Amino acid sequence: MDTITHLFSYFNFRTDLFFIGNLCHIGTFEEPDPNKGYLHFIRQGHCQFSHPNKAPIVIDRPCVVFSPSHIVHHIHPLDAQGLDIFCIKFDFGEDVRNPLTHSLQDIAIVYLDTQPELRNIANLIFSETEKQGCGYQAAIQYLCAYFAIQVVRCCLEQKRINVGLLKGLTDKYLARLLLDIHQYPERNWQVDMMAEYAMMSRSRFAGYFKEMMGISPMDYLTQWRITVAQTLLQKGLAVSLVAEKVGYSHSAALSRAFTREIGLSPTEWLNKQKG
Repeated sequence: MDTITHLFSYFNFRTDLFFIGNLCHIGTFEEPDPNKGYLHFIRQGHCQFSHPNKAPIVIDRPCVVFSPSHIVHHIHPLDAQGLDIFCIKFDFGEDVRNPLTHSLQDIAIVYLDTQPELRNIANLIFSETEKQGCGYQAAIQYLCAYFAIQVVRCCLEQKRINVGLLKGLTDKYLARLLLDIHQYPERNWQVDMMAEYAMMSRSRFAGYFKEMMGISPMDYLTQWRITVAQTLLQKGLAVSLVAEKVGYSHSAALSRAFTREIGLSPTEWLNKQKG
């Protein structure tokens, strides 16, 4: 199984089409949940796009704006007729750390000149919304998920992300390692073992991994294990079994790591979900 398939099938990937139609005023997108990301499809109209620490960008042709994290951003229509647009929020499960966003602080704009398949999917979403035929809500849900996967594919193919998981997945040294970490978090991973996968010396590997992923190898491993643990806990597995499946020798070790990362013990976090 390739890593993207693993990401979208292992976790409870969810999309929410929360706006579709004409945007005639400034849209401010601010998500208090750090695990949510955004996709904006601009079908027609001119706008100015801005977010912190970057110069504003004028968008004058159809595109997709991919914000894989909760970075505050603004879309300001520049024409009186507004923008023909839809907006999707996505996550990988209720309060589950988004594997695409952690350590990734960038926004990609994918223009449709060379990506006609994105336009085709988007047109189906608009059509389903307008017709509202039998089963249209389910159709929109699946179309939005497919649209998100296609955008991620485009970002990977075009190397649009400069750091983080999506960057690592395109790297010839790290792709195989990341796939195995994702599929086998229970292994006794050490930096020496990871460096061997990447065909590098330990010292070169550690620096290279942090440069590409924005985080150290062992910190990434810990964060991935906790993300998987969250999903397994939501499926009803006992803490002791979850610990075994994500590479901790006993439940106390998992609890310590979980609390450091999330701020709650596994039991506290799970009770919060149920509440």
